[in-house]
Amino acid sequence: MSSLSWHLMAETLVSAKELPQPMQISVRFFEEGQASGPNLPEFTVSLELVREWDHDKLKKYLHCDVDDSYDISPLISAYNIVLQQHASSTAVRVGNSRYFGFPGFKANELSPGLTGLEAFRGFFLSARPVFGELMVNVGVCMTPFYKPIARLDWAYDEFADLSKGATLQRFTQNVKVTTTYLGYTKRRTLLRITSSSAEKTTFMRDGRKVSVAEHFRNAHNILLERPDLPVADLGTAKRSIYVPLELCVIESQPFRGLLNDRETTNMLNHACQSPAANFEEIIKRGLPSLALTEPKASLLDEFGISISKTMIDVPGRELPPPKSLHYRSGPLLVQPAKGSWNLANVRFHTGASVAKWAVLVIFDGHTAPSNEEKVWTGFREGCQKSGMTFTPQAPIIAKTSQLPRQSQDRDRSEGIKEIKRTVQNLIRDEPTFILVLLPFRDMRLYPGVKRICDIELGIHSITIVLNKVLKSRSPQQYYANVALKLNQKLGGINHTLDAESTRWLTTKSTMLVGMDVTHPGPASKAGTPSIAAVVATIDKSFAQCPASLRCQRSRQEMIDDLTEMMLERLRAYKKKSGSLPERVIVYRDGVSEGQFDTVLEHGSEKDKILDAFKAIHKETKGLAEYRPHLSIIICGKRHHARFRPKDHKNESRNGNTRPGTVVDRRITSVSDFDFYLQAHDGIKGQARPTHYTVIYDESGLGANDIQQGTHTVSYLYARATKSVSLVPFAYYADLACERARC
Repeated sequence: MSSLSWHLMAETLVSAKELPQPMQISVRFFEEGQASGPNLPEFTVSLELVREWDHDKLKKYLHCDVDDSYDISPLISAYNIVLQQHASSTAVRVGNSRYFGFPGFKANELSPGLTGLEAFRGFFLSARPVFGELMVNVGVCMTPFYKPIARLDWAYDEFADLSKGATLQRFTQNVKVTTTYLGYTKRRTLLRITSSSAEKTTFMRDGRKVSVAEHFRNAHNILLERPDLPVADLGTAKRSIYVPLELCVIESQPFRGLLNDRETTNMLNHACQSPAANFEEIIKRGLPSLALTEPKASLLDEFGISISKTMIDVPGRELPPPKSLHYRSGPLLVQPAKGSWNLANVRFHTGASVAKWAVLVIFDGHTAPSNEEKVWTGFREGCQKSGMTFTPQAPIIAKTSQLPRQSQDRDRSEGIKEIKRTVQNLIRDEPTFILVLLPFRDMRLYPGVKRICDIELGIHSITIVLNKVLKSRSPQQYYANVALKLNQKLGGINHTLDAESTRWLTTKSTMLVGMDVTHPGPASKAGTPSIAAVVATIDKSFAQCPASLRCQRSRQEMIDDLTEMMLERLRAYKKKSGSLPERVIVYRDGVSEGQFDTVLEHGSEKDKILDAFKAIHKETKGLAEYRPHLSIIICGKRHHARFRPKDHKNESRNGNTRPGTVVDRRITSVSDFDFYLQAHDGIKGQARPTHYTVIYDESGLGANDIQQGTHTVSYLYARATKSVSLVPFAYYADLACERARC
């Protein structure tokens, strides 16, 4: 197998046989449907042999018989090009390795109408080296698509009717627009939809100002049917290209924006299948659609590649849960098969005390909220039953004026201003927290409230959705769940683990750290910063995890200000515990496999953590030396490894593996210390384990210690009565990032 690269485009071409050298090809570029001719641009493509693959070296790598400098990634990339060639020519690629829209696969509607969305089921495909062999990872996946729209003006009219005149902005999120008015097919990215009509949108042409409608009449002999509608700008921020909506076509393509509540619910309903259904779909539809098996695998034959038609069997173990969870009312046993427990008649380990609190009632709708007193009294009673303490006095109550309707305030900015004004008045009385009563769930008001309270004004808040709690058959259970969050916010401890379950952490004083970085979404403005979070425990209960947050360069994964952030966490630990930890274990979320070495290289995250140890030593009087043992564990969620028990007696309720399932053989890395752990109960669909990789370890912890310990602390998540799929400290870091972005 030979790999060849284009110099200008840095693309890779893989050939089963060596091509003549040197080799150049002249190519004329023309659009789809455009007639070829001598005036079209011509490009010269040079093909240069870069390397020939040594398969003996690959076999040695798979058996750990090569030095550390050998880079397997170019060869894996070449295999992926070959494996994905059929899929890339017959389906739509989303990301690097996911393909959708195969022939015979029907769309699932997520929302009605022309401006609605539909979801397609597809497959993930990638080659993965594991110890002793090369495997192919195939997974079932689903993603939302725009519906095909023959004319964008029809969608505009439909949306305007439904939204009472709002502008159609969903189609300004990197959607590709197809036009044919030039006599051939041209595809451009939609930048925006203007606020002015084709009759009133103008530009300079031949020294005079002309409207878009006039230009298309004179230059293209097209008399617009709807010159009163806005136009699409298919240009760039520096140079506009105006095209009437009626001449724009939206072809089926991936949707990269945010789904609304209804679309999210429908997406989950369509996507969630049992493990048995997913595995059957991979074998019966996935392998043939991807041309990985006969009769379509002729290309693979050319490269000497053959793929088994059966799934790989892997050995796994089921780790036990903690022996008990400790509450003030006594120890509580966990249901091992469900990874959950019941809070009925249970009081928090350490309940927070509330001297003064406030209630904010948001008036959003046609009628003013009612029954708010019933809700806040029920909420207080629920908190008290859970072990929190409230003074007898009633809360301070404030109501907003009626917020502008959504049709008049699409981004809810005016409504959020009214809420902020009311909160500013409330906090003059210095309440411990504010209970916010929202009449119904709103995707803009809720994050607006959280931003006002958490970021702008610095006051704890807890939110209750009135139409949800008032319809609930068991409001006390609802209030108890809300109390979980409030008690933790106010410095309480919901529960702890039994001494034996935390012994691996308490033989030496240990600080558990979670780190994550979130990046702006596809619809964000260019230059929107990424947000980094570092959370860490402060004592041997491992319950409270304060956070440090920073903004940094857009889409940069490595944390810039990590030394100062870790220094803040070490100071908090020392203040609460009276001493510094002897051991620091970091759970780092969000780092891809290709970035593992970056975390450890000189001047990167590992060194910045070590610099924080030096800095806290310098500022701590009487401390002769300080150098705790450091371990760094990467948490991977974006993978496509899935498991299913061979024996039905080992299944959970819906066919998943049970909580505590760990796999550290057959499909793990060739040389890394890694394992897959499913700590949670997969309630809906197929459970996804977390892939943990220990990339640095000074603590000398064995595989059993780290695997069992990571599973055990997954029961420490304070906001639920169940174990969670991701170790809580990384989970908290992710939540902190999302809250900072709201």
